[in-house]
Amino acid sequence: MSIEFRERHTTGYSFQVEVRRSGALIGHVRGGAGVYRYFRGEFNELTAEFEDRNLDRLKTKIEETEGGRP
Repeated sequence: MSIEFRERHTTGYSFQVEVRRSGALIGHVRGGAGVYRYFRGEFNELTAEFEDRNLDRLKTKIEETEGGRP
């Protein structure tokens, strides 16, 4: 299944991207202080599943792990 990343403009975080699979929201990437973190789930605000200083590497990791999930 295809993973899509949609950048959002929000207050409170310096950077936020919605992570979607087949159009459904499955998580968020948030960035600040030079680190990007992936939070799995629509409402998860506390527990990061993955983190990386490089956004492209983090996106690749998300695609590898979330792309095959039902």
